[in-house]
Amino acid sequence: MSEAAETRAGPPEPSLEDLMAPTRQPFDLDEALRAKVDALGLGGTIRSLKEEGYGYVHEVAEPGIEIRVRETLLGLCAEGEGVRSVGSAGANMLLDKDPIIAEVVLNPKLLAVVEVMCGKGAMISQVAASVKPEGGAAAGLHADQNWTPAPFPVHNQLVTFCWATDAYDKANGSTKVVPKSHLLARHPTMEEIREEPGAIATECPAGTAVVWGGSIWHGSYPRSAPGERVVLHVTYSRLALRPVECYDHLGEDWLADKPYEMRVLLGREDFLNTTEGAFGGGAEPLMRTFAWAKT
Repeated sequence: MSEAAETRAGPPEPSLEDLMAPTRQPFDLDEALRAKVDALGLGGTIRSLKEEGYGYVHEVAEPGIEIRVRETLLGLCAEGEGVRSVGSAGANMLLDKDPIIAEVVLNPKLLAVVEVMCGKGAMISQVAASVKPEGGAAAGLHADQNWTPAPFPVHNQLVTFCWATDAYDKANGSTKVVPKSHLLARHPTMEEIREEPGAIATECPAGTAVVWGGSIWHGSYPRSAPGERVVLHVTYSRLALRPVECYDHLGEDWLADKPYEMRVLLGREDFLNTTEGAFGGGAEPLMRTFAWAKT
């Protein structure tokens, strides 16, 4: 077998015993995954995710890479790469825009946490940048599983990493979290969104990734400090969140004489799995999806 073929080779085929094994419960790691977590020094991260709903991945990669990531993100946003996000500076659909983005997505520490939180075969869901200048606005509390009705499943559906390219704290506009809110397995109420009970600021040095599961309530603080908060957001999801058949080849011509319901059935009226990313169609399909998911 050539070196290239070996690189492309996947894991061995599962045995019948593997297929019939009982479902592992959250944070019940098999020996191989436990060894990987320990070898990468991620034990504290996983404990925090289990108990608090969020954590930190320290020293994600070699020192200085956060400077390259920051410069890349600022350059991509300035060049208009990706799709501008709603209500803030930034861009999404960035996976193929620069080699360093794919390098981050494939980072061994991140992928180990992804397997713990979303199981084997997890998919990349979103790769986006956000740039928050001095005076930049806050973001309200929400759970990332916004297209999952409550009560949330026992098994986590999404995991998000915010790779901080500069110091992360409240004055700099860091992510706010409500520790242990993931245990409620629901979305925050309007009163909770207004009052933000128990919310705290995440704090970490540049080069650290803040990570949280899909159920925890989080948002962000406004930036009062000079300068810009530049963050790479990477979200992964469980493999089950896909249809069996793909009809992306059916264009607007085919849909022209079809009822609106056909557009809905083909996913053309929600914001998921779109070629322009979450914000390509503006706020309407995003909010529509969140509302539909709660019915």
